[in-house]
Amino acid sequence: MKKRLLFIASIITIFTFSSLHAYYASETFIDFLVHSNQLRVRTDRFGVLAGPSNIKVAAGVTSANSLSDIILHNTYNAQQTNAILSFVPSVLAAVGYEAGYWGIGVGYEFTYKNDSYMVHTPVITATALNDAFRINVPISIGVGSKSKAEVTDLRGSYVVSTGIEGRYYFPREMQVLSHLRFYINYGNAYIENVKDNSQYIRQQSIGGQFRLYFKIETPDVLIEPIFRIQYDQALGSTIKGSSIDSSKVFDNFSITAKGFTPYWPQSGPGSTSGGHGDPDSGSGMQGGYIASIPGSFYAIEPYRVGIAMPVGFTATSADENLYFYLEPAVSFTMIGAKHIYTSAAANDERTMPFMALGYVVYGELYIRPVKSLEWYFEIQTGGVTIADSMKNWGATSLVFNGATGLSYYF
Repeated sequence: MKKRLLFIASIITIFTFSSLHAYYASETFIDFLVHSNQLRVRTDRFGVLAGPSNIKVAAGVTSANSLSDIILHNTYNAQQTNAILSFVPSVLAAVGYEAGYWGIGVGYEFTYKNDSYMVHTPVITATALNDAFRINVPISIGVGSKSKAEVTDLRGSYVVSTGIEGRYYFPREMQVLSHLRFYINYGNAYIENVKDNSQYIRQQSIGGQFRLYFKIETPDVLIEPIFRIQYDQALGSTIKGSSIDSSKVFDNFSITAKGFTPYWPQSGPGSTSGGHGDPDSGSGMQGGYIASIPGSFYAIEPYRVGIAMPVGFTATSADENLYFYLEPAVSFTMIGAKHIYTSAAANDERTMPFMALGYVVYGELYIRPVKSLEWYFEIQTGGVTIADSMKNWGATSLVFNGATGLSYYF
């Protein structure tokens, strides 16, 4: 039984939710040096990792934008005047050296958003203490250019962001603690007026997250209670240009170069785009571990605090060919700001912060008909209830996500 528990613990170390994307994307590159040689194909990504015991080489492709189910296309632009052949996913290549007690890896990722905005992401990852300590540092640099099919000219505009992740895995002899993780996020966007580069908007955001994983070993199931706390803060906007309507500038507490969606105005960055990088902004509060600002509101220097309490359950079959992971969670998010407006009118101000009580049910299933081949399923559902105050809770909205894929180990 002890052998089985150790096996379960090793499986969950490799296949936790946060590391599923493995070497495919720069922000989830932290396990690059600890994975074995493999080929992975998922519904929205694929990649290969190969090399001898101390040298690792990887290449991966992920869907990374609004055309996430299309790899190569020549769809018409918004004005229906020209067609441009576009390769739309993110592409990553990496090489690493693993010396046993320590290791280091470097990679480069290219993300094509459209012909006026592309993202370059160098990334470095390292391990120490026999893989007990791991860190990943990607630096994403989004660069604007002149569109060949649109009137948009984003030359001079840029977005720089990073999402540093670190982990420490406690020794197996530790009876209560499994491991801890920390995240540090920063974003800086400079967006010029498409007709007058003397007018611009600059936005910044900073944030962090801490997770502590506990473990409870039972004869058949490994139980991992998880504590998550997150804080994000918009640092405000700097606006230059009399033609820019500052009442329509939305501050954002999660600016990322990859999340930025170029705006197509005839003049000025204005409106809801600017340096907004949060993929959730404009989509409202959804089911998940943390909520965002509903799309019908805009805020000046917003911040949010999120707390989530997931519990992971891991089990394996007697023949070790089936692996199952279930993670239910409850979460609470509070979003406040210097000012929150319900419309473009400056006098239409909301006085209460947003509060959201959410839940998530996440599951994974691994089927191994043979040792080298694995069939993977992933499913997630969740909901959130929005509150105007602690005494006034609204209706619950639901979300549902799923994915599947194959892994071949060699």
